[in-house]
Amino acid sequence: MQVGLTHDRQSETLTVINISAGGVLLRNDRNVEFETGELIRIQFDVPELAPKFLIEAKVIRVVAPTTKAALLAAMWKSRDAEAGAALAQLLWTLSTRR
Repeated sequence: MQVGLTHDRQSETLTVINISAGGVLLRNDRNVEFETGELIRIQFDVPELAPKFLIEAKVIRVVAPTTKAALLAAMWKSRDAEAGAALAQLLWTLSTRR
């Protein structure tokens, strides 16, 4: 799935590779620069999985591009209960689809 990501007042679209209750791994096809420790905001808009929501995360790892696109790993940092509930719903829906 594609997600919207905001960092440093810029908006990007990245692809989710893996997602869990602890964080997310994103494919960075345009090789946009991110820094470890950077705070980002990720927007999920996938109505068939969960209501639209925005959640904050902290970049914990950046893998530079080689023969493949760059990767970005982030850990959830949001304290917003509504975002947490929407994330839980998204994860539950994904787990029941397999």
